[in-house]
Amino acid sequence: MKYLYDLHIHSALSPCADNDMTPVNIVAYAAAMGLEIIAVSDHNSASNVRAAMEVGEALSVTVVPAVELQTNEDIHVLCYFPDADSLEAFLAEIPFAPISNRPDVFGEQLIVNSDDEIIGKEERLLLTAADISEVDVRKAALRFGGVAVPAHVDRLAFGMVAVLGAVPDEYTAVELAEQGDEAGFPGKHVLRSSDAHTLEDIGKRRCFIELEECSAAALCRLIKNFDTTQRDFSAAASENV
Repeated sequence: MKYLYDLHIHSALSPCADNDMTPVNIVAYAAAMGLEIIAVSDHNSASNVRAAMEVGEALSVTVVPAVELQTNEDIHVLCYFPDADSLEAFLAEIPFAPISNRPDVFGEQLIVNSDDEIIGKEERLLLTAADISEVDVRKAALRFGGVAVPAHVDRLAFGMVAVLGAVPDEYTAVELAEQGDEAGFPGKHVLRSSDAHTLEDIGKRRCFIELEECSAAALCRLIKNFDTTQRDFSAAASENV
């Protein structure tokens, strides 16, 4: 079946996102937009993922456990996992620099529960690169049952193409942020998500994905098991409405 998706959404945990991007607000807005499967993918942390998943269960929106990791090459890579335990185990092995956040400069990094209550603030600055390469991020994601997808590859800032010159063959999927040309990524899944930092941006791309079921595990299986001899993923599994 085809499901309306947005697999790149930042919560109030990301200092660059609005403070009203709480798990409750994100999932409720997504539901109102008709989205069926979303991912809360904050920078270098997943402290709001479980809360979003709880709200998703209540509002019948599948929330994929995810994170947007910044590699030591300054490349952004979206990592999706079948469950929150796998995501958290993955992040526990990632070496992050112990740099403290300055909310007055970078913004607040709010940890919010499923009742829309602020229960803490992340003290480590989330807008810095982890001490790990994109190759090792991809391998680590696979080791924990997940999958790595280069984010917004059609952008100069933090895009894999701008940094490396191309997307290595080992990646089976890419994300396009703008109106990038899918023909430049033959044999790969092409995802188009919002990279939302505000509520109004959630679901703005209006694309569908074809999954065997509406679950995080099905998404990971689809991306990992993609057969490059198949017809173009975007033509088969997504469409603008």
